[in-house]
Order: sequence, then C-alpha cells, then structure tokens
Amino acid sequence: MSSLALPTDPSGLLERAPRLAELLPTDVALSEALARGDTWKVHALLVRRLEKERPGPTRELLAALVEDRGAFVTSAPTPRTPSFLGTGLRWKGRPASTAPEAPFVAERAVTVFGLRVWPLNDYLVRAVPSAPLQVIGQVPPPARRSLRRAGVVGCAVLGLCAGVGLGGALLSMGHERAVTVVNGLSRPVEVRIGTQHWSVAPGARIDGVVKVENDAAPHAKANWPGSEWAFEDVVLPTDGEHLVYNVRGAATLEGHSLSASHPTDLAGRRPLSGVGSVLFPEEQLVVAKANWESTVLAHMEAGRWQAAGQVASAVAEVEADNVRARELGARSVLLADAQAPAQPPRDPRAKNTQAFAWMLMHQWQNDPGAQSLAQDLLFHVGQGKPTLERYYEHENAFRDQPLPALYLRRARTMEVLSSLALPEYEGMAKRFPDSPDVGRALLEARWRQELEDPLRSRQQAEDASLERVRETSRMAEALAAKHPPESVEQLELFVRIHLRAWRRDAATALVHRFGQDPRRRSWEFLVLAGRLAEAVGPAHTPYVLQDWIPAPLGRQPERMMLLNLLTGRRSPKEPERMSLPSATDRAVLGLTRDVLEDPKHAMELAVKESEAVLSRLDPEVAALLALELARTGDARAKHLFNASLPLMLGREALLKFLHTGEVTPAFSRLAPGLRAAAVLTHARAEAKEGYTVFNARLDGLEGLDALGGFAVRAARPWTRLAFDACMDTKVEREFSHRIIIHPRGDLLRHWNQQENDREARRPNCEARVFTPTGLPPPKAPAGAGTPPSGNANGADP
Repeated sequence: MSSLALPTDPSGLLERAPRLAELLPTDVALSEALARGDTWKVHALLVRRLEKERPGPTRELLAALVEDRGAFVTSAPTPRTPSFLGTGLRWKGRPASTAPEAPFVAERAVTVFGLRVWPLNDYLVRAVPSAPLQVIGQVPPPARRSLRRAGVVGCAVLGLCAGVGLGGALLSMGHERAVTVVNGLSRPVEVRIGTQHWSVAPGARIDGVVKVENDAAPHAKANWPGSEWAFEDVVLPTDGEHLVYNVRGAATLEGHSLSASHPTDLAGRRPLSGVGSVLFPEEQLVVAKANWESTVLAHMEAGRWQAAGQVASAVAEVEADNVRARELGARSVLLADAQAPAQPPRDPRAKNTQAFAWMLMHQWQNDPGAQSLAQDLLFHVGQGKPTLERYYEHENAFRDQPLPALYLRRARTMEVLSSLALPEYEGMAKRFPDSPDVGRALLEARWRQELEDPLRSRQQAEDASLERVRETSRMAEALAAKHPPESVEQLELFVRIHLRAWRRDAATALVHRFGQDPRRRSWEFLVLAGRLAEAVGPAHTPYVLQDWIPAPLGRQPERMMLLNLLTGRRSPKEPERMSLPSATDRAVLGLTRDVLEDPKHAMELAVKESEAVLSRLDPEVAALLALELARTGDARAKHLFNASLPLMLGREALLKFLHTGEVTPAFSRLAPGLRAAAVLTHARAEAKEGYTVFNARLDGLEGLDALGGFAVRAARPWTRLAFDACMDTKVEREFSHRIIIHPRGDLLRHWNQQENDREARRPNCEARVFTPTGLPPPKAPAGAGTPPSGNANGADP
C-alpha cells in the first residue's frame, strides 16, 4: 500500500481555534497559510477580511477569531525587560480577575517613569505566584497598533526619552546573532542554542536571537519533548549575522537574493544545504519544502538518489516507527548504488545500501520491522553471510531475550521455503511462550506455509488441511486478545489469517476495534478497512468507512478517487479525473484504473511516465504493469520494477516465477498481492493470431489474496479482454490443395459467412481463455448466432 502524506496543521492552530475550520473550505489563501504553519499570516488575512465583511454571522465569527490573539501564539524566546525607576522596558497587562492564573496577552513597551511611550511586541504570558512572569510565546499585534505608534511619534520629547531608555539595551547587541530554526521532522522538537530554548512544531519555523560570547561557535541541540537526550548536537557557523539551523537537514531551505529582478529567478536562489548555514545580509530565508517527505520526494523526482537517501536516512535514524522514512531511504540508496560505477574489490557498489542497513540494524535493535528491512537489504546485495554472523553474535550475547533469537531465526531461514522454516519458529515459540513478537512470527510462518502453493484454490470443507487453517485463526484470536495489534502491518496479518479460515466477523471486529482511535486512521489503515469491507460484504462489516475518513482527506477529491479505486468501491469517471488540477494526480488515477479496464493502454502510458507518477502507484498496480511488460519482452519493465521498494527487493523472485513457475524462498515471502500479480501474468500467453490466451488456473487467486487486491480484481477483466479479442479475430480458413483450389459461388459465400459468424467462434475462444483458468465463461447472449448490430464485442453481460 502506498503511503502518501495528508495535509497537516503544523502550528496546531485548529486545536486552539477550532471555529477557524468553518472558513477554510472557501478561503484558499487562508488554507495555504495554515498548511505552511504561518499563524501570523492567518491572523493578518482574518483582519483584512474582517474589514471588508458585511454584518452577519461570518463577521461575528471573524471578529471573535481576530480578538482571540492568544490562539495565534508562536514560540519565542523570553525577551529582556530592563528598567530602572519605571524607565526602560516593562510589561503592560494583567490577567482576568476571574482566572488569575490563566494565560493572558501582555504588551512589552518602552516606559518613562512608569508611563508607556512606545509599544513593542505582544506576548502570551502567565502570572504564577512567587515566580517570574512566564512567556508562552509571541502573538500578533492588534489591528490599530500602527495608529497608536503614529501618535506617539508626534511627541518628540517622549521619543527622546524612549531612545535614552533603550540605549543600554542596544549597546549589548554587538554579540547577538539572529537565528532561525526550521523543523522538517514529523514530530515536535525542543531546540537549545546557547541560553535560548524553543519548542518547534513539525514543519514550523522559529525566528529568534542568540548571544554569542567571544565569537565562540554556538551549539544547536535538538531533543524530543520530555527527553533529556539530544539526538542532534551540531556546531553552527559564526561567520554571519543570521544563523540557520535545519534540524537533521530535513527541510529544503533557500536564500533568496533581495536584489534579484524577480523572487523566483533561479539566479537569485542559493540552496542552504546541511544542518547549519549562514544567511547573507542581502538575502531572505525561504522554506521551499517544510517537511522531510516533500524534501525526499523532490530529490527523487529530480534523480538525486544519494541526496534523497541521506535525508531519509537522517530521519529514519532518529524517528522511531517511521516506516515511510525507512522505505524511501531504502529505495533511494538502492537506486543510488545501481547508478554508481562498480569499483571492486574494496569499494563495493552497494556501499550506500550497506551503510543504511547497518544503521537500521544497530539503531533500532528492539524494532522487528527495522531489523527485517535491514536483513532484506543486506541479503539483496549479497551480504547474507556477514549479516548472519552478526545476528549469531547478538543472540549469543542476549540468550535470554526473545528478539535476538527472532532476528537470528529470520536470517537463518531467508533462503529456505516457508514449510522448512516453520519448525524453527515452532521451537522458538516453545522457548519464549509469552513473547508477542515471537507469537506473531509463528503465526506468519504458519500462514505463509499454508499459502506456499500459489495456484492452490481456497480450502473447501472437505479439505483435510482446513482444520489446520482454523487452528491458525484461533491462535491469532488468542494472541490478539492478549496483545492487540499495534500497527497496520500487524493488523493486516491477523485479518488475512481470519479470512483464510472464512472467519469474516472476527476479521472485521479487529479492524473495528483498531479504528476506534482516530490517531490510527492512516492512509494504509483506510485502504485495509475499505478492502476488507468490499471482500466480506455489508452484512459482516460493523463499521462505515466513510465515517473514519479524516476531514482534510475528505476535502481532497484526488485522494478520495484513489481510495475508492484501491478499495474497489467505485471507479472515477473520466470527467471527474480530468477535472483535477494536477497532471500527476490525473496520471496516477488513469494508470490505476486502466490496469483493471485496459491493461494494454496502461502499459503504453506507464513506460512514458515520470518518477513522480510511478512512485505514487500502489505496488500491486506497478507489479502488474512491470510483469506484463517483462512477459512481452519489453526492456522498459525495469523502469516499473524500480518504482516501488517491494518490487525492487522481489524482482528476481517475481521474474523467475513468471518465466518458470518456480516458487523460490524469496517468492514465498512476498506480499500476497505481489504473488497474485505474478500468478495472473504467468497464466497469460499469446496465441498465433496475436490475441492473449490463458494456460494456467486462476481460481486460487481469491485464496491467495483474500483481501481482493488488484490481481484478483483484474483476473476477470483481463480474461474478458482476451475473450473479446478472440471473438473479434477472424481466422481465415485453410484449404487442402488436394480437395479444392478456387472455391466459387454459393460454397464461397457459405464459407465467408461462417468466417464472419462471431458467435461461431465462441466454443474455441472459451476453451482457449476460460477452460485453463477454471473461471466461469460469460453467458452467451439470447439468439446467439446473429451478433447484435452496433456492438463489436457482442452483447455478453
């Protein structure tokens, strides 16, 4: 399943001002400012709209939002307030009498003998007994502050006094540096530079000032909220007045020259690479990509695989459970190594892949998912032996812990079939009976062993192994009761096990329970829940998928169309697809739909598409296209195999099954959807007349992929396309020279009539298309023998 990022509210403004959501659907500028995390821009847009709004409910809503300036707070360092005898910088404001400890807006102003003469900035503060005033952050200025300042400027005497009061503070600016912190990670971070401290939301930017003592290099430290351990400690440069700290280098930053003729001129842009950089005086900082994923995708679409791998690896190294970063990083380093020239023997071609895999192995020793990916990568590049030795050392050092034993068993069984690997996991389950990770590994091994023959039809009641399938389902139910699934990957394993045993209610109950938490309703979960609902039917589905779709996703027609396609709910109509503004979205939807309806057209388009389109295809869609191209001998299939990490790692196993039908150990470990795609493609062959026929059974696809993936759904349309092509193909009659040479008259007209009789070709076409597959052929139309006019393919239902 593909994982595409949903639009977020980086600043968390909607949580503080939920009624703001009422204005977003009709205000594009407001939505864009919110997506950038620019809360002050949102406030300015509200003020501007309030000035033009007519009296009514909308104006009252705007007024309430503008008045609540505390909701638009941004992180800011605690400002200095030096004063003597009421002269200098002081706070002006007091909390509400009904809530003395509640946050309130206070103004930092220049005062002379206690009289306010010049307003500076406003902050959200909290008054705490027996403690200094706590500064929460800075808030936008009031709408009419400029008028008040203009009045103050007219008083020359007070302006002079304000200058005297601020003189001491200005003298200390010589050792201060402006600093900007940008957080492109997926989670909030706490950043410390010198004595300053900020809490930075995902995708947000913080501007502040730091004091540098004796030109010493300042350290920038980043840690997760609530943790004292800094996951990054870097030294910032000191050769400039404006320092920039890009946490883990995750965001894409540029310095735009103010002297350029146009802000978008490439000549006026300077990329700010790395973690720490300096902004020149004549430049302004622009956040081109505010989050790590958009940065990585931009590098990948431009073919900068090594840069993409570096950013994704930096994120995967510090963010636990960030599967998306791991997958993008793995695909990037594989492609970077594939493009690098081979320099044997000391400089292996797979050095980027090895470095990334070893990072995962050592950084996330308690994460089975990270260890599995590391093993897949290392075995893929031929480093199986040193990998196995490393896991032997790890298991010997921690013999009483289940995870090291689990990692070793997986590495030992990478090159054997599932049926031979099962005893290893059964022995480990006896050794660690209370480990949920070992229990899930045993269930997966049993399930894969049951599906080892991809051509076997779904188990029926008279099958002797049905009781074993039910036993696996009962084991899964007992484990889920004690240790509920914590990820979509674990949930999908339990669902597939229950569906194989025909326990539809048990499968949907697990999904229903998992989806009760709104935080778990990711894109992958929605696709799983939607496919399950389509597979089992409404009578066995205790949830409504539409109720679980987050509001931001529901406002994106391209994402909703793709969700409907992936889950089988409906196919988008052509006017709907063409109405989308993005050419990439239109291409992704068109390719996905054509795989089910017109695979030949889909292949023609796929070989011409860009990385931006192919990388967003579901792996099952890309697998069907890549395998079909490979079956026809098209070398451009490699382009499709590189579109997805599962396809890159499983390419050799898929191609071997395609050409020989051999089930290798690597093939038996592939996802059911990919295996089903190989089965469907392997069954296709070309007749001498040029149309496609089938030569293998397909009635086992539903048993192989019980969730009804793309190969299962494409089986009937693809066979029907082959059948229609056969029915539309006129096969010329071959004559024996000993019988007749030149037929004439009524005999010739009779033979021509037989050749043009479309329905007469039905038995031959059914035998060549449907008989090998085991699928039921379409019904013949009423009055067969006379094809209806105006329908080239007949009137088959």
